[in-house]
Amino acid sequence: MGLAKVAIIAAPTKEPRAAIHPSSGIAAILAPALVAVLQFQQLFGATSLFLGIQASWLAWQFLLASRILACQLRSAFRLSVGVGKTIWKTRTVRRLRKKIAFEFVTLLLGSSGNSLFLVLFWPGWWVLGFIIMVTRFCVG
Repeated sequence: MGLAKVAIIAAPTKEPRAAIHPSSGIAAILAPALVAVLQFQQLFGATSLFLGIQASWLAWQFLLASRILACQLRSAFRLSVGVGKTIWKTRTVRRLRKKIAFEFVTLLLGSSGNSLFLVLFWPGWWVLGFIIMVTRFCVG
């Protein structure tokens, strides 16, 4: 490529027609409003940034406090489980468990418990239920 083919681009010499002159009426009206809007935007942005940083710091503090609380509750739960296991294995509680189990078995196998078991688990209920189901199916 030679220098003969290069075109020089020059800036236009005429001013564009849609330009707003500083002395025009629209510029005099819009300039103070635009300045006020830009100042409000800067104030709003600074306030938003400050509130966002404060909210982030507060959320971080809540996270740290919840972690501490969770660790404390975990250790307290482990301690209570250990104490519960120790109490469960004591001789007095073992005797009490045997007494409660004996009372429960005597209730179930005694005069009232035996009849309750007969009413609930009588094999005839299955036969009666099957007969009722067949008759409802056939009769409708």
